[in-house]
Amino acid sequence: MFFLIFRQVWLGRRSLRTWQPVSQGQDMPFSLQSAWNALRGQSSAEIGRAMFQRGGHPALQFLKYGFCGVAAALVHNGITAALSLTLFPAGRGMMVDGAPIEESLRAYHLVLNNAIAWPFGTVVAYWLNVLFVFTPGRHGKWLEMILFWTISALGFFPGGLVAHWLVDKAGLPSTLAQLGFVFTSVTVNFICRKFIVFKG
Repeated sequence: MFFLIFRQVWLGRRSLRTWQPVSQGQDMPFSLQSAWNALRGQSSAEIGRAMFQRGGHPALQFLKYGFCGVAAALVHNGITAALSLTLFPAGRGMMVDGAPIEESLRAYHLVLNNAIAWPFGTVVAYWLNVLFVFTPGRHGKWLEMILFWTISALGFFPGGLVAHWLVDKAGLPSTLAQLGFVFTSVTVNFICRKFIVFKG
């Protein structure tokens, strides 16, 4: 499925305005170049309206998905940072009971803070995705939310495998491996949410 989506992007021939989903085996309906050309042909008002509507060209949809992800990450990381500075100290060198925090306690607190923040970030992601990116209704509301949350949780595993491989086998620095983690997780989440959770 992942390959088919990227094949649509690279091998297509239609513009942003004429894009229609296709089934496997048909000619791909758009390319990145045609998407760019169609985008350049629109006024900023048209682009602005498209940004605040559901659906649209897959490239635009993925861009909106990225903005929603950034908003959800800000909420998640903001809560994690606030907890790490107050209730459950997780900063290197922070004081706990008059002594510097031990690494094992710091690691535990960081995981705990992320676990507490995850539902809040996921609620923001769900709300923004339903408002601006995907069309709900493929499933009932409760099943849709369960699938969204499950995919959100499972989206971390492929990213973790990629990050581990990039550090262990490719020898890349942790920051580049983290970018691989983020890209993989976002891609898995986008594809699963577009084709499994929502109507498109």
